[in-house]
Amino acid sequence: FICYTLTVLKEIRTKTFLIISILFLLIISGCSAFKEKRSSVKVLIVPKFENGELGGDFPGEAQLFYQKYTNNCKEAKIDNIPEGAQFYFNKENGVGILITGTGKTLSGLSLMALLSDEHYDFSDAYIVSVGCAGGSVDETVFGDVVLTTAVCDFDVGYRAHDREKGDAKWYPIENFATSSFVTLDDSLCDKVYDLVKDCPLQTTSIAKEIQERSFGKDKLAHDNPIVMKGTSMTSDEYWKGDVGHEMAKNIANYYGCKNPYTVCEMEEIAVANAVNCFDMLDRLISFRVVVNMDMFLDNQTPEKLWSGNKDEDLFTSDSVESLDIFEPAMHNLFDVASIVIDAILNNNF
Repeated sequence: FICYTLTVLKEIRTKTFLIISILFLLIISGCSAFKEKRSSVKVLIVPKFENGELGGDFPGEAQLFYQKYTNNCKEAKIDNIPEGAQFYFNKENGVGILITGTGKTLSGLSLMALLSDEHYDFSDAYIVSVGCAGGSVDETVFGDVVLTTAVCDFDVGYRAHDREKGDAKWYPIENFATSSFVTLDDSLCDKVYDLVKDCPLQTTSIAKEIQERSFGKDKLAHDNPIVMKGTSMTSDEYWKGDVGHEMAKNIANYYGCKNPYTVCEMEEIAVANAVNCFDMLDRLISFRVVVNMDMFLDNQTPEKLWSGNKDEDLFTSDSVESLDIFEPAMHNLFDVASIVIDAILNNNF
């Protein structure tokens, strides 16, 4: 009886071990299968807005990229993404386009939602953030494409107006510096710049005429648009004039930015911080194209631009604010960024 019992127990133990082993293998294979279902993203392109449709009309930041890399791809559903944000993914080439929405809040939330999505694998992905910007009158002309090497938050700090001089002062909040200033990877920026620095860029005679008439030829950094490195200043508000210009320069100087303040925009600090949360900052590439200036053009005034006067649409090609440079600038942005995207996709990066 004892021998029989021992034999039965041995068989039970053997079968139990086999069952546990099979279950373990099933769990492992299930996890592997789940991992295999995740779509591997090679390049994530991050424009912030589009004008109208994604094809056939006046292009915004996304249209040219959508047409080349994700044409005819349907919008993909992403959990917890802000309303209005859109994501398109091309499984054949591994390119995704995320249109985040404008401003720090929407761009940051949209990117966080996508990078957290369990259906996509970003472990080897490069993030290529693209967009338009206002340019520093000291550094840029219409159509310049700026490779961002550092980004600062224009809105973080104390501002005070000097009662006697009438100008404004900016004072830093030192314990916020970890999120209000981000330096992009130096070696990556150098590598990207070597690829794109000689890319030919478009301009228009009207754009050159308006810029020279507004600021004088002696104020122009250069005659024709070029690709350059620079510091980007992110603000959730539009501003123009000497006070904001000087404040932006002071902020870049305070943080010790390698390159001077060059462009102002509305999203890049949020993009950089979101990417940094996923330990991907060494794979973030940021391009901004100059479609406007941080000083008033052609005797424009704040009242005419922003007081509710609807005589002029800032997003039309004949606007004094965007001139006819906006559409050529979108091509400049695309021409430069696509050099890097193609190099990544062709394993030449």
